[in-house]
Amino acid sequence: MTAPATRPLPDPGSLTWDQAAGRACVWCKKPLTTGTVRVGIIRDRLGAHILDTEVWTGPCCADGGADAPQS
Repeated sequence: MTAPATRPLPDPGSLTWDQAAGRACVWCKKPLTTGTVRVGIIRDRLGAHILDTEVWTGPCCADGGADAPQS
Protein backbone atom coordinates (compact mmCIF):
# COMPACT_ATOMS: atom_id res chain seq x y z
CA MET A 1 0.00 0.00 0.00
CA THR A 2 1.28 3.48 -0.79
CA ALA A 3 0.10 6.65 0.90
CA PRO A 4 1.37 10.17 0.32
CA ALA A 5 3.50 11.57 3.10
CA THR A 6 1.44 13.78 5.40
CA ARG A 7 4.60 15.36 6.85
CA PRO A 8 7.91 16.31 5.28
CA LEU A 9 10.29 13.40 4.85
CA PRO A 10 13.54 13.67 6.81
CA ASP A 11 16.92 14.44 5.33
CA PRO A 12 18.57 11.22 4.05
CA GLY A 13 21.63 11.82 6.23
CA SER A 14 19.51 11.75 9.39
CA LEU A 15 18.06 8.26 8.81
CA THR A 16 19.17 5.35 10.97
CA TRP A 17 20.28 2.17 9.25
CA ASP A 18 16.94 0.52 10.11
CA GLN A 19 14.94 3.43 8.67
CA ALA A 20 16.98 3.45 5.44
CA ALA A 21 16.55 -0.33 5.12
CA GLY A 22 12.78 -0.15 5.60
CA ARG A 23 12.87 -1.90 8.98
CA ALA A 24 11.80 1.10 11.09
CA CYS A 25 9.25 3.89 10.78
CA VAL A 26 10.65 6.88 8.92
CA TRP A 27 9.28 9.30 11.54
CA CYS A 28 9.29 7.60 14.96
CA LYS A 29 11.95 4.87 14.41
CA LYS A 30 9.71 2.10 15.83
CA PRO A 31 10.40 -1.32 14.29
CA LEU A 32 7.99 -2.23 11.48
CA THR A 33 6.19 -5.56 11.54
CA THR A 34 2.67 -5.50 10.09
CA GLY A 35 0.50 -2.82 8.58
CA THR A 36 3.37 -0.99 6.90
CA VAL A 37 2.64 1.80 4.45
CA ARG A 38 5.06 3.13 1.83
CA VAL A 39 5.23 6.92 2.18
CA GLY A 40 7.63 7.77 -0.59
CA ILE A 41 11.20 8.02 -1.77
CA ILE A 42 13.80 10.38 -0.39
CA ARG A 43 15.81 11.52 -3.40
CA ASP A 44 19.56 11.94 -2.95
CA ARG A 45 22.70 11.59 -4.99
CA LEU A 46 26.44 11.84 -4.59
CA GLY A 47 28.00 12.80 -7.88
CA ALA A 48 26.95 10.14 -10.39
CA HIS A 49 25.70 7.80 -7.64
CA ILE A 50 21.96 7.75 -7.00
CA LEU A 51 21.25 7.27 -3.29
CA ASP A 52 17.43 7.27 -3.32
CA THR A 53 15.83 5.66 -0.27
CA GLU A 54 12.33 4.17 -0.19
CA VAL A 55 10.78 4.92 3.20
CA TRP A 56 7.95 3.32 5.14
CA THR A 57 5.78 3.92 8.17
CA GLY A 58 3.64 1.67 10.32
CA PRO A 59 0.32 2.02 12.10
CA CYS A 60 2.16 4.21 14.64
CA CYS A 61 2.34 7.19 12.25
CA ALA A 62 0.35 6.20 9.14
CA ASP A 63 -2.79 8.09 10.12
CA GLY A 64 -1.14 11.02 11.87
CA GLY A 65 -2.62 9.81 15.15
CA ALA A 66 -1.69 10.63 18.72
CA ASP A 67 1.59 8.65 18.55
CA ALA A 68 2.75 10.52 15.45
CA PRO A 69 5.66 12.87 16.14
CA GLN A 70 5.07 16.45 15.09
CA SER A 71 7.52 18.08 12.68
